Amino acid sequence: MNILFSTVGRRGYLVKFFREVLGPDDKIFGADNSPYAPGLVYCDHRTRFPKVTAPEYVGVVLDYCVKHKIDIVIPLLDPELEVLAAVKGQFGGEGIMVVISPPNTVEIAFDKYRTCEFGQQNGIAVPQTVLSPDEATERIAQNSLAWPLVVKDRKGSASMNITYCDDSPQLEAAFETCPNPIIQEVLDGDEYGYDLFGGLDFQPISVFCKKKLVMRAGETDKALSTDNPVLIEFGEKILKNLSIFGPCDVDVFLTKDGPKLLEINPRFGGGYPCSHLAGADFCNKIIAMRNDEPLTPDIGSCPDGVCMLKQDEIIRPDWPLETGKNL
Repeated sequence: MNILFSTVGRRGYLVKFFREVLGPDDKIFGADNSPYAPGLVYCDHRTRFPKVTAPEYVGVVLDYCVKHKIDIVIPLLDPELEVLAAVKGQFGGEGIMVVISPPNTVEIAFDKYRTCEFGQQNGIAVPQTVLSPDEATERIAQNSLAWPLVVKDRKGSASMNITYCDDSPQLEAAFETCPNPIIQEVLDGDEYGYDLFGGLDFQPISVFCKKKLVMRAGETDKALSTDNPVLIEFGEKILKNLSIFGPCDVDVFLTKDGPKLLEINPRFGGGYPCSHLAGADFCNKIIAMRNDEPLTPDIGSCPDGVCMLKQDEIIRPDWPLETGKNL
């Protein structure tokens, strides 16, 4: 079994998780556009890929996979998802499984306005969302929306380009300076994250949930698992109505009116280690799918009270990063 992380970044812990379930002859390949990606340290083989936006990106990745007999490709970077989802069939034709959901799912997830439309169409609560300050002002006048409001990039990630606004001048200024802006109500409540898993035919397999205790740069830094039945049921409803292949990271707020869906990321999320410690075992599930082995749904198995804490790690790589050679 040869597994490739196509943009490994800082996800060295994922490499370690897969290492725990692989055999002695199995290999993990790591790639990144930067030779300074910390996750490369833990891989058996390392290489540099072009930027995801480069026209040659798909060809380079596919050629590398064929040459090195890669069985599974695991993308971890948001911009990769749209690119690789569109060409998943090319990899499949070479016997390579790319762990990525269908293009329509990726589009729903990548566009926060589409995420809200998905929720509304499937009876899944979402925050009120509008596309202009005029529409927001009109709803405020009708008492269906209230300050504060948040302006965000509808295709943004890592909590970038987010501005909280308390009045119309702030709203207008934030809207003008944000790329692809949408306006949403600010949800009041605790934030939770899901790690969902869908099988080969998108059948619901896993719903693991955790309360986010601390966030850093848009990523969960400290978390506590929960078996709250209301949250588990809400996560299962999302999983049943969205074609998910493999892991999917979902953010929700538990408000006084119940859970509300905020964001979908159809990939491993930064909070996955909490679910892994709680028994999610997505690594073995991915390997089983590659081997066409049936998966047994384990929804309802998420335990309560498993804590995850992240810390920084100091690494000294053993290759010449200055030139990028021997990667």
